[in-house]
Amino acid sequence: MNIQLGSGKVHAASETPGHLPLPKCGGNKPAERYHATADEVNCKACFKVVLAELGAEIAADEAAGDTTPGNPEVVTPDAPESATVSHVSNTNRGETEMAETTTTKLDVTEEAGRAALEQIDANIERARSLAEADNAEALEELGAETESIISALVGKGSIKAKKEKRAEWTAAAVVPEKAVKKVTEGKIAPKTWDQYEGTQELINLGAEKLAEGVRLNLKASTVAAEVAAVTFDAWTRMENKAGDPDLLGAGDASKKFSGAMLRLAGDGFERTYDNEKALEKLARSAQDQRSDVRAAWLRSLDEDTEQGAERRALVAKKLEGKPEDVPASEWIAKAYNTSTIGQTEKRRLEYQAKQKAAELESAQSADGDSDAEGGEGEGSDASADNSTPDERITKFAKKLLKDVGTAKPEDFEVASDETKKAAREQFTKAIDALKAMVQATL
Repeated sequence: MNIQLGSGKVHAASETPGHLPLPKCGGNKPAERYHATADEVNCKACFKVVLAELGAEIAADEAAGDTTPGNPEVVTPDAPESATVSHVSNTNRGETEMAETTTTKLDVTEEAGRAALEQIDANIERARSLAEADNAEALEELGAETESIISALVGKGSIKAKKEKRAEWTAAAVVPEKAVKKVTEGKIAPKTWDQYEGTQELINLGAEKLAEGVRLNLKASTVAAEVAAVTFDAWTRMENKAGDPDLLGAGDASKKFSGAMLRLAGDGFERTYDNEKALEKLARSAQDQRSDVRAAWLRSLDEDTEQGAERRALVAKKLEGKPEDVPASEWIAKAYNTSTIGQTEKRRLEYQAKQKAAELESAQSADGDSDAEGGEGEGSDASADNSTPDERITKFAKKLLKDVGTAKPEDFEVASDETKKAAREQFTKAIDALKAMVQATL
């Protein structure tokens, strides 16, 4: 039996008669706070204890002359501590079942690994039968068993083998829609991420991009943008609790999709400290850029294109009741409590606004210094400027038009609310001053 505290690490449980089980690695929490779980052990400290116990048992058996050559249940004490796969045995009816969990990795270049590949193929063949029979529950159990074997594959060619076997399993385990809706405690079980059309291809694509970014040390921002686009594409295919496209990635399927992508990406490169940190960096960067991808997707709802029409159809239910004068992008953004401006886009615009404000302040300061040195400021000697009123007005008008021409209308559309408000106040004052000047020319 394995035990767990909340949703934390899964521990191997002690078996002390008359006492509640505690983690084999120790534990400083009351025993009653732990609960039993069918998940596999992922606590490395527990693995070390289990390995030590197995080593002691094997040594005792050898001392008693009780070992049997070729026994698949015998595990060498120096097996990798990260392994968590079960051995496989055949039933008399030709069906397969998992035996007790051991701590063995399966090298595909050795006999045990080749036998594991044969077992995986047998499970995949059985999955086709279970899918045709709409036996979703048995298929789910067999899937967990098969994945544990696949995850344990190591050695030369294991990465390719893992990808191929997972793809074959996905193709075989296609459950009809009616079988997906199995009833558990009176409730309809929600779809998992891999039960939506196209999501398996997307997760493979995203994982490969992440792995390639780690292997080739590619520019993080470029890889992250591509992965963010793949992830958001998958989200649009999934549903949130309201049955709408999960544009925020808040649903259970969307969250597990991202986690599964990272795990799959780990099969595509050598697992070292530096590579693991590079993957974490890429994952964080992709997370930051997803809001930009979503914002661009929302803005595309306003486009008179085939893509825009397809996306409007996807959120047609949400668009019901939208006034004619309200853009679809703004309506959907409000419905999802999000924005048509992404986080990195917003930070970029805020930076640009601060830069422009600093330049304006610097220019105004320079003008003030010029006035103080001999311009027409208060208390200055106006006679120092020998230009005529006609010349000064002409110069001012040309400079004004030139400055106005440097402004970009699209900047005002996407600027932050604070910047818009400040600019609006300044423009209002400028317009009043210009009106007074125009009036003076009449």
